[in-house]
Amino acid sequence: MDKKSVGQYAGGAVLAVAVFAAGAISQGLFPETDLQKKIGILSDCFLLPGVLLGGVGALSWAASEGNFDMLRYGFHTVLHRFLHPLTPVEGFYEYKLKRDEARKGWLKHFLVIGLMCMGASIICLLLYLGMDS
Repeated sequence: MDKKSVGQYAGGAVLAVAVFAAGAISQGLFPETDLQKKIGILSDCFLLPGVLLGGVGALSWAASEGNFDMLRYGFHTVLHRFLHPLTPVEGFYEYKLKRDEARKGWLKHFLVIGLMCMGASIICLLLYLGMDS
């Protein structure tokens, strides 16, 4: 791993911990005394950064594959018509070629961290359900 990717994973982990901490504080994880309820709250707290970061990572992957180009072109065309009504708008093919040349990578680190948080949430959920019986 190079320094850039280590920094990206560290930044994503810090964001995940911040979202986890906000959920833990808002749901009262620390004053709770019942172990089963604590594990249930932990499951919820891991799920929130898992869904947020995993969702952002998955959406960025879809966008990097060009799945939202038509939607973006539509908004670009409407905005261009309002701001510059007399100039012609480029066709979708030209727009798509330009977008493909400028396409960047996707946020793989967000997807990985999100999936790890979801895995931790599932483990906590299984522990929670196992303590019930």
